[in-house]
This record gives sequence, structure tokens and C-alpha cells, in this order.
Amino acid sequence: MITITGLFTHPIKSCAAQAHPQGVLASVAGLAYDREWVVVDQQGVFMTQRRWPRMALIRPVVQDGRITVQAPGMETLSWSLDAPVGENVAVSVRIWSSDTLGRDEGDLVAHWFSDFLQTPCRVLRRHSRARRHVLTERVRPWEEKSQGWRSIGDQQQGFGFADALPFLFINEASVEELNRLVQQSGEQAVPVDRFRANVVFKGLPAYEEDYVLGLSSEGLSFAFVRQCTRCPMPNVNQLTAEIGTQPGLALAQSRQFAQGTLFGMQAMLVESPAQRLTIGQTLDVEYSF
Repeated sequence: MITITGLFTHPIKSCAAQAHPQGVLASVAGLAYDREWVVVDQQGVFMTQRRWPRMALIRPVVQDGRITVQAPGMETLSWSLDAPVGENVAVSVRIWSSDTLGRDEGDLVAHWFSDFLQTPCRVLRRHSRARRHVLTERVRPWEEKSQGWRSIGDQQQGFGFADALPFLFINEASVEELNRLVQQSGEQAVPVDRFRANVVFKGLPAYEEDYVLGLSSEGLSFAFVRQCTRCPMPNVNQLTAEIGTQPGLALAQSRQFAQGTLFGMQAMLVESPAQRLTIGQTLDVEYSF
């Protein structure tokens, strides 16, 4: 059994997290408003902290029917979540190898982000007609391992701008073990926000999540579809936007596999209606062996 200890959304892809100590709605599309917006450059390519670490300093909050963004040296910007009365043009967006649709949030928002990031950009929201699906090749290995444990089916409509799957789970014990190596190198331990999780949990030994098929309780079922492949982005300090060498070096030392550097589990919510996740909630663990 595991216990949820943290719930986080990242309303604007690659910008700061919003914590949800009072809980948050979860559906097959992910946590409510997670990666609902994306920043794109002049070529329409999505922007991330990999190249633009200052994105970490943009702090969005979705509340009371509005999204509000703040950043150092910038006036607070806020706009309504309601769809605009005017044009609702669908803009094609590719997130790695997955295609979806966005809706431009307009010049005022674009100018604010362009000024702060010091490069021309636009901000797109997930379009109401977007029907993004988790790629079949990502789901098939899990279905083969599950042997009928749960049926994923065609449930991914409305999936937003996350890299590959709607949820990312991080095990506290794994962060602690990784930080043991970080501190052995003479560096300070890194906080869990470096890993951009949606759900942080405790109750499993370090890295035992690698062998978990899924988590469930009455009316709730998550499939742990695959381990999360890591780029250098966890090296970006989420408070200062400074780029260091940890935890990247510790990950390279301890978490190298044939698929790449792996840490955390990407997941889907399956066979479950939309419902609220809460801190302290417990889930049963199903193993793949």
C-alpha cells in the first residue's frame, strides 16, 4: 500500500508547479489543468526549461475561473479560463512525436511571455477539439505484462501537453536514495520539485516502483505504463533557474538502462470516473512479477 504525500500540476508546460494540498480532480486526461497550456516559439515548436531555464520562474496558478502568472520583475498577468467569444482557430502542435491542437491565448499573453523569456513566443491552450491519444507503442508492453489486470481501451481523449502520458508518479524513497549519491558528491540534496511529478507517494522501498504494474482502490485504477526517461532538466533549480550538475550526475551513476536514464513512473488512469485525489489517500499496489 502507498500513501499520497504530494499533488502537483504544471498548468503551463515547463513552467513552475502548482501544489494542491487540498486535493485535485483526476481524470483520464490527467490532473485538472495539468499541462493545459504550452509556450511555442516562432516556428511553433514547444519551449521547455531544457533550453529556456527561466521558464521555471514563471509561476502559474489556476483558481476561481482564472489563470494568473507571476515572474520576477513582471506585472502579474491574469486571464479568464472561459473560451473567448471571438475566433477559436485550432493550431497544430507536435509534442515530440504526438500531434494535438492548441488555441492561441492572444497578443497580451504572448507579449508578457516574450518579454520575460526575451524571445518571441506565443501561448496556446489545449483546444476543445483536441483528441490526443497515448501512442499505442507506449501502451502495448504494459498490456502484455498486465495479462488482463485492467483494460486501457480508448480513454485518452483530451490528453494535454505532457510529454508522453497524463501522470508522473515519484517515490519519496527513491528521491532519498538518489540524494544520498548527490550528497556523497558534496552537493546539497535536491527537492522533489526537480522531477516535475504529479503524484508523490511513500510506502515503497527505493526504486521498487520499477516493478509496479499499477495502483488501485475502490473505483480508482492507475496503470504504471513505463519508466520516465530523464533529460538534463532536473538540473534546473526551480527557484532560481540556475543550472547545476545534480541530480544529473547521480542519475547517470545509478539509473542508466538500455532505454536511457530512468526515474519515476509515467501512468494513466484507467477504468475510472473522474474523481478527487487527496493528500493521505492510500492505494493498493499490484506488481508485474
